[in-house]
Amino acid sequence: MANNKFCNIGLGGTVTEGIFVRFPDLIPVVREHYWREDGRHSKLLLIGESNYFDDNDVKHCDFLDAVKWYKAADARLIPDYRKRDVSNDIGYKTFNKVFNIMDRVLTEANVEHETGLSEAAFYNYFLRPAYNASGSKGFKPQPIDNEVSGEALTGIISEIKPDTIIFLSKLAYEAFNNYCATKGLAYSDIITERVSHPACRWWNRYGGVYGKAKFELLLKEHWVRPAKYLKYCD
Repeated sequence: MANNKFCNIGLGGTVTEGIFVRFPDLIPVVREHYWREDGRHSKLLLIGESNYFDDNDVKHCDFLDAVKWYKAADARLIPDYRKRDVSNDIGYKTFNKVFNIMDRVLTEANVEHETGLSEAAFYNYFLRPAYNASGSKGFKPQPIDNEVSGEALTGIISEIKPDTIIFLSKLAYEAFNNYCATKGLAYSDIITERVSHPACRWWNRYGGVYGKAKFELLLKEHWVRPAKYLKYCD
């Protein structure tokens, strides 16, 4: 069973049983210090793009059939051997680049912490794995992917109420903006930004102006708060 706080997201919609009831392995990780009691940083939600399954997974999982993935009672979903790979509760090479920057920003601001990830929330936007076909990665979301993913994020926002959202994917960022425009939704009280995906060449290119450097700047501008802020949090 999914974490109780996410169980009702999407209930009765495209994924009738609830998005994170169907996909409990994909729930966002929301660590204890996302809600920082001393006020030294705001509530930050990081959003990646998707997981990647490959040729070895095709015979064990129905991820290539979008409608079946979200709706069929007999669909083969995430195989047991892949559950750890898709968990948002672990660090892995691609996103450790992100978490390490978070750790450095906190350290430089003299904010006591365990790890960067321990201070934020994180998950991948698209809930159907992309196909890594013999090393050729790419994801072209179908309308049902956009509908379910948009519905999932609106539910997550309602539940954990982030102050800042940073998309680590242009594709996910634009997909959610399109979803909001279609549904007439606006989140004017939430700072919403995007940077390039940490696995793409733009993460480091031109000094990281679209990637790592921009991400660090966003953290310093919108996430970490100076110690003097504490006097306003009493």
